[in-house]
Amino acid sequence: MLKRLIPALALIAACQSAPAETAPEAVPEEYSWRPVDPENLLLFDLGQNGIIFIELLPEAAPVNTAALREAVRTGYFDGEYFYRVVETHVAQAGREFDEHLKDVPRLPLEAEREASTIGFDPLGGEDLYAAQVGHRKGFPVANQRGGEWLLNCPGAVGMARDEGPDTAVTEIYIPLLPRRYLDRNYTIVGRVISGMDTVNRLARVEPSTEAETDILFGDDPVAADEAAEARTGKLAPNRIIAAHVAADMPADGRPAFEVMKTPSPEWTALKESKIDYSSVTAFPQTPPKVLDICTLPVPARPIIEHN
Repeated sequence: MLKRLIPALALIAACQSAPAETAPEAVPEEYSWRPVDPENLLLFDLGQNGIIFIELLPEAAPVNTAALREAVRTGYFDGEYFYRVVETHVAQAGREFDEHLKDVPRLPLEAEREASTIGFDPLGGEDLYAAQVGHRKGFPVANQRGGEWLLNCPGAVGMARDEGPDTAVTEIYIPLLPRRYLDRNYTIVGRVISGMDTVNRLARVEPSTEAETDILFGDDPVAADEAAEARTGKLAPNRIIAAHVAADMPADGRPAFEVMKTPSPEWTALKESKIDYSSVTAFPQTPPKVLDICTLPVPARPIIEHN
């Protein structure tokens, strides 16, 4: 089994329609929110458990984001599971077993890239893992000596892999808590912009053991069926009914989101409200004006059409 992360709705029915125009509508420059391109919006439908909405950032990892988008379009995740959900660590989804991944191309590590500071909005303050952190298009990033990388904050979407750096397949993981030691070691392709509550409610489950896997793919069909039934029972609450790219839905019915711009007046005010607690008279000790980047995700919200 791949060690793919080391240590440790009528809407939906319409998804097979031909892709519609994906360019977001223009908004006034002074508006503090930007629309999410439907080509970069993925939906993981877990049925009664909810929908996880993910925004991709192709410029950060073009090969991996294209592969993940194509995997979603071809039904790679449909009927699969979040098969590894470790408390305080990560939730990992895709095809659990190496036997189901033999023909899936391996992807390069795209964990860091050269990037200009133009478009980078510094958070301010020190960081334990990088010289400077901040945001680009609402994604938490680190910027250091001309290099930039996305951070393993809760809700990040990364590409799980084997031990070699260029061994990722289209398996994904989502940190449940900050996992900054994974920064630059795994490719981050996006972040959850809605549905993190669904991620946090996933049943905690470890991957199959080597012994269980041997039975599942062994020569005894009766034992294999029994093992498969038992495994499916454990994973049932974490089943992905289907995954979709929003751009493939009819334009008049697909979900749409917008993300607070960084920088913007609203973002600056929100940051300040989470840094300065000097006005709280109930605090005998005023907390220092420190903000950890993983504790304040940039807000996103659905766009509601009013007829």
